[in-house]
Amino acid sequence: MHEWHTLIVEDDLPSCEMLAFLLRYYHVQVDVALNAEQALSRLDISTYTFAIIDLSLPGMNGWSLLEAIKDNPKTASLRCIAVTAFYDAKVAREALQAGFLACFAKPLEPSFVKQLETTLA
Repeated sequence: MHEWHTLIVEDDLPSCEMLAFLLRYYHVQVDVALNAEQALSRLDISTYTFAIIDLSLPGMNGWSLLEAIKDNPKTASLRCIAVTAFYDAKVAREALQAGFLACFAKPLEPSFVKQLETTLA
C-alpha cells in the first residue's frame, strides 16, 4: 500500500507490537525503538518517512525526543506523529505547537492507518 519506512518509538511492548502489526499489515516497513536513546541511534543509521513517538517515554520523553530530532540538521525535516494515553484537546494542541504533525489517542483506533495517510498526504 505504501512505500513508507517508519520508526515507532514506544516503551509499552504490547502497544508497540500492535502498532507494528497494524502498519506491517499495510506493507509499511517498520523499525522499533523502546526508548528515545534507541530512537536517536536508529535515526543516525536509517532514513525514515516519519516517526510515531509516544509522549510518555521513560528517561527522555517524547517531547524532548522531538526537540532533539528538530535540533539535528540530519533529522530536522522528519515528520513526527505523537501518540499518548493521556490525550485531550490541550495535549493535542501543545503537540502541534511543539512541531508534531498530529497527535493520536491510545489505544489507537482501527482507522489509524487511514488517518495517518490523510495526515501525511
